[in-house]
Amino acid sequence: MCRANYRPVDKMVAIRIVASLLLHVVMVSGKRGGTTLLTTPALYRPIAELWLLALKTKDKYVVCLSSSPGPAHITSFRVFGSLVVSSCIQDESFVTILLEVSGGIDAVTSAALKYVKSLRSMAKTPDIASDNFKLELLVLVFSHCVKIIATTSTLDAAIREAYLLRQSVKEIFGALRVLQSLFLGKESMAQALAPSFTYLDFLLKCADDPASALHQALCAHAFETMVHISPSGPLEESKLVETDPRRINEAFFRTLFKYSLDDKILSYVCKHVDAWSNNLGPIVREEKYLLDIWSGVEQTIRTYATLRSKAETIWWPSPSKMGRVLQCRCDGTAEDIRFRQCAGCQVVRYCSKRCQRDSWHSHHRLSCIFLKAAVGSSTPHRIKRSLRLLAALEVGHIQRKWDNILRLFAAARCEYPKDRERLVLELSLDKNDESVRPLRDYIFLFNGLSENEVVDRISSSWPNSRGQLHGLFLCSAITIHDRYWSRQILFSPRIALDMEIVRQTLSRNSQDV
Repeated sequence: MCRANYRPVDKMVAIRIVASLLLHVVMVSGKRGGTTLLTTPALYRPIAELWLLALKTKDKYVVCLSSSPGPAHITSFRVFGSLVVSSCIQDESFVTILLEVSGGIDAVTSAALKYVKSLRSMAKTPDIASDNFKLELLVLVFSHCVKIIATTSTLDAAIREAYLLRQSVKEIFGALRVLQSLFLGKESMAQALAPSFTYLDFLLKCADDPASALHQALCAHAFETMVHISPSGPLEESKLVETDPRRINEAFFRTLFKYSLDDKILSYVCKHVDAWSNNLGPIVREEKYLLDIWSGVEQTIRTYATLRSKAETIWWPSPSKMGRVLQCRCDGTAEDIRFRQCAGCQVVRYCSKRCQRDSWHSHHRLSCIFLKAAVGSSTPHRIKRSLRLLAALEVGHIQRKWDNILRLFAAARCEYPKDRERLVLELSLDKNDESVRPLRDYIFLFNGLSENEVVDRISSSWPNSRGQLHGLFLCSAITIHDRYWSRQILFSPRIALDMEIVRQTLSRNSQDV
């Protein structure tokens, strides 16, 4: 062969040839009533390579989807590649080849997320937006790419956390919002919503920071999108939560209720609760049980907002205009000071080493360990922002259930005769329940202190400690909904804040005198 006359094959010509061959396979398989030819292992490698290659092509590169005697459809190569991959993705051998071709599980997940991101621009293309057939293909692309991200996140914890940080939830629900604006059919939107909520539900149960996943979804207008996706048929008892919009809305409302204690979530929902209530979709307004659930969630959100405001401005005020949890109260503190955080409790902030040293000697050496027990060791940064709200809820719970608390106290004195002076009141804020048990059941909260040390420190550092609970209990504790779908026990935020703020105020007053 004379090399001077050699001309390489044009890349897009080769792509169109391979795509046409695969399309022919799809058509032949469809006529035979199945997809056995398309799922032939010999075709897996070119299918995987085409799916990855499509991300590097431009939207003007198209393939012709036609089937006689039906009309021909011209569509983006990305759409076609995803359509073909969706027929093979359930086969483990195809997944193995896809991982090999792409270079690993991270590359596959990254490609799927890129497809989700590209849907926004593809949906706005006039050629696609004006063709119902192509819009239906976009829904298939979206659904299968979300499933790929969810599957890889399930298989690899590092991938799960990495793509949560890469705003995967926000991108997915943002793309879902775009699809909803295209006025697709009920069945198509329900089909797109199902894998999106399944992925979010998985992260809420397994991610290290589930509140971040929920916050991403809310910022991408997940609430507004879900309540306007109508079911395609009557509610069936046998349907799973992940497949029916009514059950998805119910689960999402209950999730909002559970995470309303989180300061980040509460701050967002408080800004939008009025708009949400005024623009509920027909799916919520027509289903009485959904409307009742939302009414309860709405009332809870408004109550929490009121309590938090009172707690931050009246009961346990902070001098910080930036809304910091706690900080020193030095006169003349400049706003641009970079505050130092106590390494022990990770709650209190100081303007200088001198201020921190003075605070330690005056009162913080006693309150530090109790503040740490109040925010918990597993999620201190999440809980400490909600410390005042939790304290306010604790006060309200005691006032509301005082009669039952008295009965529990009387029963506990008989059940634990040796611990009558060391009884702890436990308030389940997430279940509106209460119980009484001895201090030894909660000693794990106090970082190695013995029972006697805990009793001595509470007695010496909690102002008017015996009067707060009418002399019945040594202290109280709370339980809240935590990450990994579990519950966490915390030392009383109310007592911890009293120890820090009240004693700090008393100390300053004595110095002034």
